[in-house]
Amino acid sequence: MPALFVSGDFLTGFEPPELEDDAKFFAVAYSENAVDDIEVDEIGWIEDRTRITDDIVVAALWAIMLTGVSDDGSNPHPLARVTAFAVDPIDADSDVEEPLPGERVVLYVTGDGHFVTAGTEDFAELHADVGAWDEVIKTFDGDLDEVAPDEG
Repeated sequence: MPALFVSGDFLTGFEPPELEDDAKFFAVAYSENAVDDIEVDEIGWIEDRTRITDDIVVAALWAIMLTGVSDDGSNPHPLARVTAFAVDPIDADSDVEEPLPGERVVLYVTGDGHFVTAGTEDFAELHADVGAWDEVIKTFDGDLDEVAPDEG
């Protein structure tokens, strides 16, 4: 992936995809090849639900960065995705095997930095190809007050 420069224009001019009213929180995942062999496709998603944002622009920027991480030379499909939720996944008391309220992929970022947004034909095709990949979901299991006590 070429060098990345993100200008203020991106942050102020990014046109987010149409989102449903319950898309309030966003997590980002990137694709990773489980083996160091480009000939073998054992690709899955690594999603970090310990870092959540309520801003789709921040999530899109984060996805661009993670697309660069996934493009390590051994991954034939460097992608990132943004998943929306109606509830904060950090606060949700739920098993990751069960979808959270409003959980759905709303955006993919390809290896060349192209956005593929929900509701488009390109999205439907890409999601059909990669949506069922295995996932590793990083969650927080503990007391947030112990990690970052409220100073207030």
